[in-house]
This record gives sequence, structure tokens and C-alpha cells, in this order.
Amino acid sequence: MSTKNKPGATALSKESQVRPPIVAIVGHIDHGKSTLLDYIRKSNTTAGEAGGITQHLSAYEAEHSTQVDGKVVLRTITFLDTPGHEAFRAMRSRGLEVADVAILVVSAEDGAKPQTLEALSLIAEAKIPYIVALTKIDKPGSDVEKAKMSLLENGIYLEGLGGEVPFVAVSSKTGEGIPELLDLILLAAEMEGLAADHSLPGSGLVIEAHVDNKRGNTATLIVQNGTVHSGTFVVSGSSFAPVRIMENFLGKHITEALPGSPIRIVGFSTLPTIGAKWSTVASKKEAEAAAQANRTQPKAAQKQDGEEEPRATLPLVIKTDFAGTGDAVLHELEKLPKDARMEVKVVSRGVGPISEGDIRFAGSGNPGLVV
Repeated sequence: MSTKNKPGATALSKESQVRPPIVAIVGHIDHGKSTLLDYIRKSNTTAGEAGGITQHLSAYEAEHSTQVDGKVVLRTITFLDTPGHEAFRAMRSRGLEVADVAILVVSAEDGAKPQTLEALSLIAEAKIPYIVALTKIDKPGSDVEKAKMSLLENGIYLEGLGGEVPFVAVSSKTGEGIPELLDLILLAAEMEGLAADHSLPGSGLVIEAHVDNKRGNTATLIVQNGTVHSGTFVVSGSSFAPVRIMENFLGKHITEALPGSPIRIVGFSTLPTIGAKWSTVASKKEAEAAAQANRTQPKAAQKQDGEEEPRATLPLVIKTDFAGTGDAVLHELEKLPKDARMEVKVVSRGVGPISEGDIRFAGSGNPGLVV
């Protein structure tokens, strides 16, 4: 298994401690990613998702008892649940960028599918180890051996079939195979040598962002190294926030976040960029100075010589619930047939409810659309 070059993936120093692994769950739509996580978390998220699919990247923590030197130890694992629909490639890529280990979920009923292979390519780009979870083995139409052959035909070489990729057959209904899957995750993490220095200021990546109607700009962060304390400030690009309202994955207020933890921070000056790095500083003055230093002016697009303007332009304003959902909308927009007589131009993209200003913006100049 290869070691990814990221905070914590180094030999333990005197100040360093083993960090909980961050695990991204990826795979084809409807192959059982969210229901697998539901069983692990002993809760139900799929019933609350619009359309029955995961539309934004979600982070959760789970605990698993394992044997260490003959003793039973309770270990924490952080899971990232990513959408399987083809439109949400950017979210899957973002989840794998922050992950230490990936779980490639494959239905024992269907075998390898298009998003299975796309997820595999993203895992390869992220250069992290992965484990195959063959799901839905309790279904009447499941055929584990056929699913394994399907993976083999698509270049996924499992252990015992000429390869080194570990796999386990699981049922999210009965729980069969899930303890073995969690043991494999911890084994893979141990081989990666994950470590973090708790004494350092917290740092990591932004994995999601949205506008809360009551609380303002809110972001979900993963702590990769160091510790986040109440009273400090988080800086990401040109955005910053005081660590006053910090919540864990259950939505409970916390005053300290250790490496490996997913946290929600409320009160950013502007919505931080998803996928961006963040760090903490001690004071507001330092936060403002860091944000100002990171602030850059966007370069205006320059028209090429001889380029002809399209005959008509359709202005489009896109508003979504979470920042990452906008990526999926743009992905689908690219698939629309191109017409030389008209250009669809995204003039604004934001997060939150549609406002009067959005309507005015779409209607200025050529009449446009708000989606």
C-alpha cells in the first residue's frame, strides 16, 4: 500500500500521536454506500436525502473495538460519504483528496459499473490504499463470485485472484462482514503510519460550505493535523471565522477538535472555497492579515483576436444548497448540446435561497434564468 504525502503520514515523533484514519466511501450510484454507513453509524441518513441519493459530501465518526497487543482498544474512524451519481465527480475527488483510505463499494448484484471505474481512477490519482466492499450479499440476486469476476475483468485484482487488493463481502442489513471491514480499515491505516502533532495549531481542508439562513456562512472542515481550540480563528484563503460556534458531526457544541475530526464552523466572513486548505491563528488581527494576504483579484477574461460574439446569450444564475452541489450542476450543463446561435453563460453562482437580487441579475440585459 502506498503512503500519501499529507500531514500526519510520517514517523512518530515525541509530540506525535496516532491519528484516526479518514476514510472515503466511493462507488456507483445505488450500490449501498450510504446504507453501509448507516449500519456503521446505527442511524438512517438515506431517508433524509432528496431523491434518495447523497447530494453533498458528509462526514461522520464511528468507533470500533479492535485487538492491539492482546488488549481490546476502542479506535475512532472518520468516514466521508460521497455521492455516487455521475454528476458529483468533483465531490468524490474532494473526498479522496483528504482521505487516508478508500472503500470502493461494489454491489454483489451488479458488479463493476461506470462510476465504479471512475471512482477507481480517482483513488489512483489520490494515491491512497483502498478496500473493496462487496455489498448487498443478503439480496436474492447477489452473486459474489460473479461480482469478483466483473472486477477482475476491469483490472481490479483482488487478493486470492492474482492481486493485492483486500476485499470483504458485507450486508448492511444483517451486519455480516462489517467488523472485518473495519479491521481492514484500521490495518490499512496502521500500514500508512498515520500520525499528528496535537500541540500544533489546527489545519486541514474545507470539504463543504453553505449559507445557513439563521447563522450565516458555515463550512465543514476536516482536521488533518494539530488541534482547534475555542477562542482561536480559522483562516481559509481570503475568508476567516472566529472559533465560537464549533460543532462535531452530531451537531453538538465542542470546545476542542483533535486530528482526524470533522467539524462545522459557523461565522465565516465570506464562504470559504471547498477543497481549500485552512489553518488556525490566535487572534483576529492575525486572521485579518492572513486573509488580506491571500486575497487576489480575479483576472478578466480576454477576448481573442478574431473571436466572434455569439448571436444571443442566455444569462444563467445558479443557486444551490451546498457549494459542492454547484459543481454537479455545471457538470450537467456541459452536457447540453451546443448551439452556434446561442451561448448559455453562467453569470452568477451562489449558495442559499434565491433572492430578489438574483432575479434582477438574471434579468439585466438579456432576459435570463435562475436555477
